[in-house]
Amino acid sequence: MRTPIDLYQRQRGFFWEVYESGEPTPWPSTEPTPAVSRLAHLLQRRKGGGRVLDMGCGEGRHTLLFAKAGYFTVGLDYLAAPLRTVAQKAEKAGLAPRIRLLLGDALLPPFKSGSFDALVDCGVFHHVKKADWPIYLDRVLGLVKPGGYFHLTVFSTKFKHYPGERRTRNWQVHRNHYDHFFVKRDFARIFSDRCEILTIEEEHEGLNGFFHVLMRKCPTNVRSADEGRRC
Repeated sequence: MRTPIDLYQRQRGFFWEVYESGEPTPWPSTEPTPAVSRLAHLLQRRKGGGRVLDMGCGEGRHTLLFAKAGYFTVGLDYLAAPLRTVAQKAEKAGLAPRIRLLLGDALLPPFKSGSFDALVDCGVFHHVKKADWPIYLDRVLGLVKPGGYFHLTVFSTKFKHYPGERRTRNWQVHRNHYDHFFVKRDFARIFSDRCEILTIEEEHEGLNGFFHVLMRKCPTNVRSADEGRRC
């Protein structure tokens, strides 16, 4: 059954309210994730230039990171308020020439296939319903060049919205937004026919529970259930 469009509309409204409130966001928005910082260093060592897409960039903590590392970086978000914040930070840091900011939908990305050497998704995929995963795999992952890198940060099943929260399934609609919760074996099942999984890091502190997954896009789509396979 396809995702009702009103769910995504309500989800967008939730994030709009958070940003327009003027209060600090309840998720990290300033310092880069250590796993993404390591990817930036890896790209510097191996490529020395290229294009990076920060999908669902929010207030730009990773957009700015890659631009500072010397990459032309595109920050895509479907809300204007966080993009204005990124633009202000980029101008202040002298990074604006290396950054392009776009207002758009992650499932309708305005780019050609294979446009980027690396793609970072910190917090988009776990808000996409399972029925729409094929769209994500085709349209979003398709933006990565063969041999390029794909970083994913998503909720683990250890994530809690509040102390004592109990769930009986791996997804829920919470405060008008959809959340999917993952276990380690999910990533091979979802991505291994398109990517080589390089590292899976699990973060768990307090209520927070995340997986940080680094993958490399394979030259061809050869189906495999082996998490450790090589492209």
